[in-house]
Amino acid sequence: MTVSITQPIRRRWRGWPLIPAAAPLVVGLFYLFGTLGEQWAVVQTAVYVSANATMAVAATVASRRHPSARAGLLLIAASAATSVFADIVFYFLAFTQDQAPYPSIADIGYLAAYPLLAAGLLVLVRKRTPGWDGASLIDATIVATGVGFIVYALVIAPTIQVGEDNAATLASVLYPIGDLMLISVGARLMLGAGYRTVSLAALGVYLAVTLYADTVYSVQSLAGTYTAGGYLDAFWMTASFVFAAGVLHPSFGTLVAPSPAKTPDATAGRLLLLAAAALVSPTTLLVQHLRGEEPPIVSGTLVCNVLFLLVLARMAGLVRAQRHAAITDGLTGLYTRGYLTRTLQTEAARSARSGAPLGMLLLDIDHFKKVNDAYGHHGGDAVLVEIAARMRRLVRNCDVIARYGGEEFAVIAPGATLAKTAELAERIRRGLSATPIALGNDRLHTVTASIGVAVLPARSADADELVLAADRALYTAKNSGRDRVASAPVVLVT
Repeated sequence: MTVSITQPIRRRWRGWPLIPAAAPLVVGLFYLFGTLGEQWAVVQTAVYVSANATMAVAATVASRRHPSARAGLLLIAASAATSVFADIVFYFLAFTQDQAPYPSIADIGYLAAYPLLAAGLLVLVRKRTPGWDGASLIDATIVATGVGFIVYALVIAPTIQVGEDNAATLASVLYPIGDLMLISVGARLMLGAGYRTVSLAALGVYLAVTLYADTVYSVQSLAGTYTAGGYLDAFWMTASFVFAAGVLHPSFGTLVAPSPAKTPDATAGRLLLLAAAALVSPTTLLVQHLRGEEPPIVSGTLVCNVLFLLVLARMAGLVRAQRHAAITDGLTGLYTRGYLTRTLQTEAARSARSGAPLGMLLLDIDHFKKVNDAYGHHGGDAVLVEIAARMRRLVRNCDVIARYGGEEFAVIAPGATLAKTAELAERIRRGLSATPIALGNDRLHTVTASIGVAVLPARSADADELVLAADRALYTAKNSGRDRVASAPVVLVT
């Protein structure tokens, strides 16, 4: 008899489902203890503080699970811990003085949490898109400017115009400024290139709910109508629980993984969002005017102008990206055959005017079908990408390289004589086969190429005959044993 002993599989405990499940209960307990009298004040405070404490603990745990994002998560944990301190101070003052003064020491803690959280989110942004992503930056700026103007028009501008209490005025201005900081970084995180995950959605919900609650808090504090234990506390607590669940969710590792795309797709939803953000400022001015209020005309006009310029910049980027996609081969990054054909016509006409020769070579990878058969199409694609990279290094700066077909490439060599074009072709042939191409798992493959060369005679603009001559030369090279350069004369039809 054979007895097999199977070792138990250790699974990482994931507590994120417990957080959204427990959140409604905790929020309900907070308000329940608020109705039971002052003797339960300490318990009520502990329940409220548990929200930010959960966020701090969750970010700390996530920092151990995701070392690449540890710096950002620890900054977020520090922000939440700072808010815990501020919560304790605020409710201590509220229960001992019937109403917490505004501003107070607690506000220092709350305000200090903003830059810590913004810095942590910025680290996550850089993890997702380590390179330059101009499109996402413009999109985020449009959204942040549009939403930021609402905060300015409803909170900051009225605050600046009021009262003699400079401390209260300063605090009321600093809160929305902190929100603007989060809007800017949060918009960059949500709109940047990268995977759309549950964790990302949770962070977005956190930012939206926090922005709403903070804005209402600033308005109520300025008007003297804010009271501790009101409905806004439910928003703040819920936001913290959502954030905690988001960073513990299994998709968080994907959220901080480098984006496979350099720029996000210009989807219909994204364009609608940008359009809505661009309309926010003029709409806010109109609503304030219709309500008989005095809208901030100067700042509103400046914001509208900035948004208009940003939208123009985004449109220019989309046009440029579409043009680039139309003329660029998606696999190798070289020019397409269509672009090469148009360029060849232009260069042939220029050659006819100037009398300078125009060289062209057509290159075919020898026995490429065997590469696909041995390594699969993924391996074949890797070979093509590496060949394109090597060709870029081997040609002159003025030469135009294109992917001409499946495993065929073409080069236009302006001003090159037949000898110079043949010399260029030989350099490419030797360069491609000089070093084997690594295909993973210690597999190396050496490629060779057959190259056909032709040169358009001076004062001739017949680009089609140049292509035919290069093609004849390519077949000569292949039929002569491959891995060689052959040339053919251009036959001009008179």
